[in-house]
Amino acid sequence: MSADLSAYMLKVTKGDKESFRFIANSLGYKMHATAIKILGSSHSEDADDVVQISLIKVWQSAPNWVNKGSVEGYIHKIVVSTCMDFFRRYKSAEEFKDNYSNLEITNKNHTTNELRKMLLKNIQKLPKDQEEAILLHYFSGYKQREVSRILKKSDKATESLIIRARKKLKAILPKNILEELLDV
Repeated sequence: MSADLSAYMLKVTKGDKESFRFIANSLGYKMHATAIKILGSSHSEDADDVVQISLIKVWQSAPNWVNKGSVEGYIHKIVVSTCMDFFRRYKSAEEFKDNYSNLEITNKNHTTNELRKMLLKNIQKLPKDQEEAILLHYFSGYKQREVSRILKKSDKATESLIIRARKKLKAILPKNILEELLDV
């Protein structure tokens, strides 16, 4: 599917609306699922907004797109970035109260939402390939083999990226954040 999407994205760079619709329909569900995982399950309407804004960003940035990675990875990064913008600009932290029963945690006065924001902020500081691998694996729910295909890397290289990213995050973040939010 990655090769198919690249061909469609090349057409989108030239303004082809039908190709853009195909990509949006192909990845829309995954985009929405990623937004829900980042924003929290009680914010499905906000996730809809994030997907719409992300699609606008994809369309607007299409002429600058370079066929060096996967279209899925490119769009995934836009969704994550839009979620972070949403956290910063559109909502106060108090408005984000999760209803994930399995994520009801607090850590020295930090809510789940604050922990999620802290984690995402630090993930964005990782080298690009590590950031993409960890976001695709943990936030979009791709299996490691699928992440390898999306990033166009070997399974071993992808495994190494994820391990190095987790080690860096463990060195930066409080101990239980990775355990609680990423199940590591």
